[in-house]
Amino acid sequence: MSESSVWYTFETDTGAIAYEVISPQTGNPAPTLVLLHNFMSTGRAAWGPLLEQLSRQYRILLPDLPGHGRSIGHPSGFHHRAMAQQLAALLEHEGATEAHLAGCSSGGMLAQWMVVERLVWPATLTLVSTTYSVNPATTGHVAPLEPAHFQAGPHWMEATARLHDPYHYDGYYAEILLAGFRRLRPETLIDLQLEALTQFTMPVCLIHGAEDEFFPAAIPQAMAAALPRAELHLIPQQTHALIFRQPWRIAEIMVQFLNAHATADGRHLPHTAPAT
Repeated sequence: MSESSVWYTFETDTGAIAYEVISPQTGNPAPTLVLLHNFMSTGRAAWGPLLEQLSRQYRILLPDLPGHGRSIGHPSGFHHRAMAQQLAALLEHEGATEAHLAGCSSGGMLAQWMVVERLVWPATLTLVSTTYSVNPATTGHVAPLEPAHFQAGPHWMEATARLHDPYHYDGYYAEILLAGFRRLRPETLIDLQLEALTQFTMPVCLIHGAEDEFFPAAIPQAMAAALPRAELHLIPQQTHALIFRQPWRIAEIMVQFLNAHATADGRHLPHTAPAT
């Protein structure tokens, strides 16, 4: 792998976020691209296969979410709104509040929270295998988020534990992350209204498996209809966590999307606090 990276830590009120800064392969200054991974994964595990291609033109900011991988501590109940606030503080520290922003699954929910709360003003937003709400009463389409329903390999639990336990203790994944995932609810995860997405005036790229077992295609279709500047890519015969199934396809779509908006910046959104 040709990219060059350095690990840093950023202190939060509940611990510290570990993150990589990956230099662009050109060696010259380049726009920043922030990549947020899915729950129970890490930055490298989720986005690793895409980094070679994405770092050709971008400086990559790649955090492990609070409580994940090398990061220590997390908000109570892995409350996503609070996690988004911590990540936004990291982006401000790195001068990346107007960077390009991408998130897969839970990372996409966190990205949406940051935009809704006007904590960041991303140049573009890429959302992979995600939703605006996990509340069936809101979307009418959400299946229960149960680990047993993941269409993954037979040993994915053991492999996932190896992403976290070495940086904490044996059993950390099962005791903290897996248990925390099972306790997530709409009030601690995400439950936005489609109306909120109408305020997203940056270009948005939605990439989704057409056979997603948790967030059916009707969800990204509704999101694309609500977003003022959206493009939707439904990948046939693909399920949830598309980033692990067809990373080359996601990289191809992202590069085309980012190149189309290479001169974008965060000035399309007013830098004002949300109404309280």
